[in-house]
Amino acid sequence: MNDFHDKKVIIIVAIILALLLIAGFFGIRKNLSYDSKVYASKENEVCELTTTEEIPHEFYVDIKGAVKKPGVYKVSEKNIVKDVIDMAGGLKSTAVTSNINLSKKVTSEMVIYVYTKSELTTAKTTKIISDEKILITTEPVKDESNSDQNTRKLININVASKTELMTIPNIGESKADSIIIYRTENKFNKIEDIMNVSGIGESVFAKIKEFITV
Repeated sequence: MNDFHDKKVIIIVAIILALLLIAGFFGIRKNLSYDSKVYASKENEVCELTTTEEIPHEFYVDIKGAVKKPGVYKVSEKNIVKDVIDMAGGLKSTAVTSNINLSKKVTSEMVIYVYTKSELTTAKTTKIISDEKILITTEPVKDESNSDQNTRKLININVASKTELMTIPNIGESKADSIIIYRTENKFNKIEDIMNVSGIGESVFAKIKEFITV
């Protein structure tokens, strides 16, 4: 009878131990599952933070004139005109920047032209930076010794160089090239003939007619 009672106690203890082991096993699995979810959640958060980081948009600008290494440079929307000048090796000793907004942010396909002191001797040149490029306008130079004889320097569109043509308001590099190409086969007999050049219509002519001659 005692043997039976002892066996019964042993069985009960074994069952209790088995239940405790099972409960412990499932508890560990639950903790591991929870930790995995937390880790995965944190990992996703890191991924989301990484993918939402803004990457600056990159594009190209063209810099010409009195810089040491003129050419086309790859920049981003965070760069300003001064950054492009630095990329081009800096300014030459004859360069003038008083007419350039060095803090202006660059835009895609912008053309930056840095003038020399000698170029500004014949014409007071002002650079106006638009959304696409730098436009060039020319004003008459004041002669302090004889102000009554001040006249605007007219650009002869039949013989002017590319640089001189680009000093005409609203005439950038591409239009200057078009004028030179046109006049190699056709002479400008009157200033109105410039409207035959591709890209120069009546509205552009109205803005440049006071600056040109033949």
